[in-house]
Order: sequence, then C-alpha cells, then structure tokens
Amino acid sequence: MNSACVSLTVQHLTRCGAIQRIGELRSTGGRKREVLKLNSETAYFVVVDLEGTRIRIGLANFLGDVRYRWEEDVNYRNRLEIRDLQHGINAVLGNLDPAERSRTLAVGVSYTGLPHASGGITAVNLGWKDFPLGKHLEQFVDLPIFYGNDGVCKILAERSLGVAQNCDNCVYVMAGVGLGIGLYVGGRLVTGAREMAGEFGHMTVDPSAADKCNCGKTGCLEAIASSPNIVRQYFELTGRAGQHPKSYPVTEVFARARAKDGAAMAVIERVGRYLGLGLANVVNLLNPELIVLGGDYVEGQDLLIPCIRQTLQKHCLPDLLEGVELKASALGHEGGLKGAASLAFSHALQDEELLRRMTSPLQLQPQGSGNEEAAALTGGGSAKTRKERKGKPHGRTSHTRRPKGRQE
Repeated sequence: MNSACVSLTVQHLTRCGAIQRIGELRSTGGRKREVLKLNSETAYFVVVDLEGTRIRIGLANFLGDVRYRWEEDVNYRNRLEIRDLQHGINAVLGNLDPAERSRTLAVGVSYTGLPHASGGITAVNLGWKDFPLGKHLEQFVDLPIFYGNDGVCKILAERSLGVAQNCDNCVYVMAGVGLGIGLYVGGRLVTGAREMAGEFGHMTVDPSAADKCNCGKTGCLEAIASSPNIVRQYFELTGRAGQHPKSYPVTEVFARARAKDGAAMAVIERVGRYLGLGLANVVNLLNPELIVLGGDYVEGQDLLIPCIRQTLQKHCLPDLLEGVELKASALGHEGGLKGAASLAFSHALQDEELLRRMTSPLQLQPQGSGNEEAAALTGGGSAKTRKERKGKPHGRTSHTRRPKGRQE
C-alpha cells in the first residue's frame, strides 16, 4: 500500500474505533509520528480448546487475551459428548454483558485429530471417529465457526502473540497425550491438500523399536516422545510396567531426571535423541529459522533442548542448521485458547461480513457522539447495551442450565 492509502485506512480505523492513538514519538524534523494500538474491545471470539484430557472454553478479545474461561477434565479416549461443549459455551456466553455479546463475532475451535472430506473429525483422544462436530455445534451456536487442528492453531498463536512473531519460517512441536506440529514456510501456513499435513508424531524414527503407537504401528515418534509414553518408559525401567501412565505426571519424570535419577535420565536422553532426529528431518526438508517447543515439552525444556541440539548438529546439513533457534513457548496452557482466537481472527479478516462488522462506524462510533457505549469502545466509559446489525446466523441458539466445572 502506498503512504496515501495507509493514511486513509488508518483514519478510517481510528474513526470507527478499531485502533487508538496513544501518543507521539519525538521527531527531530518533519511531521510527528503517532503511536497506535489495536482496541482490545473491538471484537470478541468464543474459543474452544479440545486437547484430549481437558476441554477449555473461553472468550478472547481482539488482542487474544482470554477474558472468561470454563474448563473440565475429560476421560481419555472416552467419547466426548456434544452436550459438554454446549454447556461450556453457554457458560461463557452467559457471563457476557449485552455489549460484549453483541461484539462476539465468531467461534474458533482447536482440536486434536484428523479432518475428513465429509466434515467429520477423527480424534482418538476424544473417542471420535468421523464425528460431525460442525453439524452439532451449528445447532446451538448462532455464530460462524472456524476449525483447526491444534498444531495449526498453536503456531498461529506463536506467530501473533508468542516467540515466533515476525518469523516467516518456523516450526512448532508439542507434546501431550499425542504429538503435534505446526509449520510456517515462506510466510504461509502449511496445511496440505486435505488439511491433514503435520502428523509429525507418526514419522517413523526407529523401525526396529518395540514402542507401539496408538495408530497400531511401531517406531513412531509419538510412541516414544509423547507425554504418556515418556512416563511408560520410565515405569518400564523402574519395574512398574503394569502401572498406567495416567497415574503419574510427566513433570515428575523431568523432576527425577534433574535429581540425577538414572532411569529418568535415560528416558529423557532417548526422547531428546529421537525428537531431535525427527526435527533434523524437518530442518533438512523445510529450512526453518525457529523451532518452538510447546505443550509438556515446556516443562522439560532445560533437559530436552541440549539433547535436541546435539542431535540436530549430528544429522542436519551445517548450512541448513546455521542460525536455527530453538525456543520454548511462553503461552503456557492458554496456548490452545489463544490459538483458537488466532484462527478465528485470521478467518475473520478474510470474511467480508465479519470484517465489515469489525470496522463499521455503525458498530464502533467515535468519542464525543453522546453514546455511552461508543465511549466505552474507545476507552471512555462502561458499556451496558448496544444495537448492531447482525450477520447471517449459523444454526440457532438454545439455552441450557449452567454446567458444572471450574469457572474463572
């Protein structure tokens, strides 16, 4: 965009309240430069994180900050019922005042699993096989809904809010009950022909390994480097092979490795070596600038990063490895919710109606209009009610009792 177009656009976004002037920079000559920021109250998104052992639902503002949160544990591999999601979404929406509800534009959903051409999702962790999630959600949510697997959502969050900002070639790898990855190459998100790219956990890293994966094969990276399998290996080395990994947090294995427990150290060394081997293949193939460790790997970053670096140096071409950074995510357990928010935000920018609602002067009136709500939207007061034009409804809204579960 040329400077005149940028100026006109900034003026429009300022008038409608989507951005705010917060000051000026000192200038040694010429026109003073203004400091601008996005208005966090411009829009809200309902965000859903379906990670496999816990579901999290919240409300994120225009900057990705999570305002309200509802969460509840789920039983691994037991079928997650749609009523649980309905309860959580209604709990979050029930906390909103009318102004917040009217500015809630869309729903972002981060899920583990694989999408199908039929529109269904297969997620072993959630007990779903070709489950028509979208069809069910649209029955009680009157907002546009956008879906993405957890690897895609979390790398979007890292690029917009985390350690990968301004990085056009980056990789996000995470551990939980499974193993996932998100990929950005040349400033573009890698999703594949059917949006199934990124099954990093099912890369074969040792064909001779006896470790059996959930997919039924042996030698998969997930069978070695996912959180339950880290615990499983520790149990096997300490004579507790019959004990279920769910009974022991992976953070305890990390803690024991720091305390020089021989079995824990051996497991972490093996995990770091195979994880490094998988990432070496990614580096040689895609030439990233940055690798971000997320999920449970953040808790063991001090132990894993040295092992991974050593393996990368052994298996990567030196020119490809030069300058590659290895960092841990700083988004914590909100990474899934922030990822769902980043997904919804990026889709909203490409949706003509949602973009109109975000930037319409009828939605966000300037200060001094005499409208209490307009003042609140531009930082001048507290809004209670508001009228606006609605987009096309997606499904219908139903009201249910408030669910049990922890709310914040």
